[in-house]
Amino acid sequence: MNDPLSYVYCPPSQGVDADACRGLLDRVGAALWITPMPDGVPSATLLPTLWRGDRLIAHASDHNQQFATLTDGVACRVVVQGDGAYVSPRWYPSIQPRSEGGAARGRAEGRAVGTWNYEQAQFAGVLRVHHDRDRLREEVTQLGHTHDDRRIAEGCPADAGRGAWRTDELPPDFFDAMLRGIVGLELEITDVVGRFKLAQNRTQLDRDGVIDGLTERGRPNDLSVAGSMRAATPLYDPSDTSD
Repeated sequence: MNDPLSYVYCPPSQGVDADACRGLLDRVGAALWITPMPDGVPSATLLPTLWRGDRLIAHASDHNQQFATLTDGVACRVVVQGDGAYVSPRWYPSIQPRSEGGAARGRAEGRAVGTWNYEQAQFAGVLRVHHDRDRLREEVTQLGHTHDDRRIAEGCPADAGRGAWRTDELPPDFFDAMLRGIVGLELEITDVVGRFKLAQNRTQLDRDGVIDGLTERGRPNDLSVAGSMRAATPLYDPSDTSD
């Protein structure tokens, strides 16, 4: 099999490096694993996922027919979706009429539509399925400990009482039975593309308008996207105020 590459439409101003993709997966914690089925129609399953070296690691139920019959390496796409939010044209001062407090010049008035801002990483690679019980035990332990440690680190008072959960709390026979009912997944990564669509192509005036609009709306995903926009590098120099 040739190394699978991941075609993702991504304007240069929205592309991010592998470290940013890794950070996104760490924050989100799960990814959509997409593979072709025998009839040619893709199937997808959302799974907790870890990035280790040049591999993505996950596991799934052995009743999941997407993975149960796979033996040899197969091309696979894995998608990590961060927060997203609708962006209204009302938030672009550059297209609003001056009579209403906007900053439109010439024919710019009204010339924009709504869009969606988001962060996403897509991986391409070769997927292999395994049933190695010892390896599954190690991977399940690593996954569980990673996410439970993160839960504690987030500092929610409701989580502080009992500390982080550990797999050694499981009765051995229960853990063994659970391991018999899952398959391990390993994606050998051949390509990573991150697209953080955060209005980098808009002027700073419009970017500030979007950030203010999202902040005023105030939902968790709106606030998350607004924060990501503040951290993103714009295509245009924000210090350039020339017309």
